[in-house]
Amino acid sequence: MTFLDALAFLFPVPCAGCGAEGRALCGACVPALAPDLRMLDVPGVGRVASGLRYDGVARRALLALKEDGATTLAARLAVPFAAAVSAALAPGALLVPVPSSRAARRRRGYEPVRVLAGRAGILPTALFLPAAPRGVQKGLDVAARARNLDGALALARPVSGLRVVLLDDVLTTGSTLAAAAAVLRAGGADVLGGAVLADTPRRHGVSSVTPSFIP
Repeated sequence: MTFLDALAFLFPVPCAGCGAEGRALCGACVPALAPDLRMLDVPGVGRVASGLRYDGVARRALLALKEDGATTLAARLAVPFAAAVSAALAPGALLVPVPSSRAARRRRGYEPVRVLAGRAGILPTALFLPAAPRGVQKGLDVAARARNLDGALALARPVSGLRVVLLDDVLTTGSTLAAAAAVLRAGGADVLGGAVLADTPRRHGVSSVTPSFIP
């Protein structure tokens, strides 16, 4: 019996993927978090690499990390996240996370993208101030999401001449990444694209492209 097996026996927790009692992620659910790389063309951003589809076990595990404080899941989720970042990375580019809102950061006590980056051995560069208060994005269409983000993002320092790859946890419509890209470009940065842990199966305005440089 391994140490983790012993902990699961003494202190069983429901699996984030299927609910079975044992570990935070059971052995049957682990394969669902294997990297499933694809490249997406996101309006206002460019090419964005995604490590997983945001459904099933992947969706439930990421929600547990974001909303239930299950940061132990970051070690597993960091693997597809790192694969996406590796696919999107360009020479001389800074990896820049899109910031959480102040309210979300206070509620969680951490930023999911930074936790994932840390577990993946990635050193992100903070170019944004914490996001200003905004309404909930869930359930909004593309236009409404864009309006909701208007003025929410601001730069923390000059960015002129910097090459940037944006990082986020989930890509839905691409509005958040596009808003971040617009602010960076207005400041003189060159946004080369992005990388996300997962993308939703139903995306509006986002198309897949041939992943010619994904190994």
